[in-house]
Amino acid sequence: MIQSFYTGNTGLTSNKQWLSVISDNIANVNTTGFKQERVNFQDLISSSLTTYAASGTPKNKEIGGGSFVGSTVKDFGQGSFKNTNDPLNLALDGEGFFMVKNPSAKLTYYTRDGSFRIDANGDVVTQSGYKLQGWKLDDNGNMAGAMDNVSIPSSLPPKTTSKVIFEEPTNLNSSAQQPSTPFDRNDSSSYNYVNTMPAYDSLGNEHVLYFYFVKSGANQWDVHAFLDDGTTDQSTSLTFDSDGNITGSATQNLSYTLTNGANNLTIKVSYEKMKQVASDFIFYSQQDGYGKGDLMSVSVSEDGVIKGSYTNGQVKDIARLAVATFKDKEILVRKGDNLYLPNQNTFTPIIVPGGVINKVRSGMLEMSNVDISQEFINLMTAQRAYQANAKTITTSDQILQATMDIKR
Repeated sequence: MIQSFYTGNTGLTSNKQWLSVISDNIANVNTTGFKQERVNFQDLISSSLTTYAASGTPKNKEIGGGSFVGSTVKDFGQGSFKNTNDPLNLALDGEGFFMVKNPSAKLTYYTRDGSFRIDANGDVVTQSGYKLQGWKLDDNGNMAGAMDNVSIPSSLPPKTTSKVIFEEPTNLNSSAQQPSTPFDRNDSSSYNYVNTMPAYDSLGNEHVLYFYFVKSGANQWDVHAFLDDGTTDQSTSLTFDSDGNITGSATQNLSYTLTNGANNLTIKVSYEKMKQVASDFIFYSQQDGYGKGDLMSVSVSEDGVIKGSYTNGQVKDIARLAVATFKDKEILVRKGDNLYLPNQNTFTPIIVPGGVINKVRSGMLEMSNVDISQEFINLMTAQRAYQANAKTITTSDQILQATMDIKR
């Protein structure tokens, strides 16, 4: 008789714990990246006895001792996305977690909450200051070095122009007439075309490169290069075949002495992709220098590449986000602040660049995956279960009272 009191009490306790889990889920219905918890109930055995009939058939006599909450399991199903228009609000479309590091404890945490911002040092951090992890990118967009804090430079230092490339569809008009007068940059009748482009010195000062193209014969052109209004003429000759493709030497090394305190300019010019056919003069060229630029905006691509746009017109690939995934993510340990840590039995995470196992959505946040209607159903179920277990206790008490009244 007394056992039924304890059996009913286990039901009260387990359903009370379920109510706590339900309350936590409902409370976090608006928490970014929150993953709802599910309760796993397990039964208790008070006594179990197996006897055998005369025929040898076994007979079980088992009396349950109630129930208890054996564990809770996180549901890592993906939540809906909310548009924020903030480029550093990020959501993972697919598997994985952002990796963030506590700057004081040097401990790596994992989160689905992509509410990031830039702190005073240029580091990309969570709202609580945990530093986002990723790889720096070199000038070619390749990941360089070990994984580290993602930091966005507030400015770009000047870069000296070291090369100029004439790209397709650059074309010299083969039907152009050969000038009748010797070349003079101040006489437009002495050349067929002039092309200009900027060049930058080590201090970030902008200069102008002038390329004067003079037809010197059939499939032959002279190129005269000047810097700014200088008088130093550095020339070369270009030869084309009967199909309009350049032959022979297709590069030129330019060297200019500067008097403004910057280093002298040494520029390699490539004409390899230039054509000469009967069509209008077209010039498309690139140079690799630029002046100082200040950060204007940040963007993040689907493959997790963070780009900075600067006032000097440069768009620089700065870093690529790191994404971690676990084989047994359901047993990650919640640490509050939307953060998780692996427990001692969790497998080592698989770390990959963003975009490999998912897509990174910029300007969006992943909402909580709590199903509010389901939680209300669970809430009513837990309430009725608690009431039912309370009823078993009061019924047991009434029966016990009736038993005690027998001797009266």
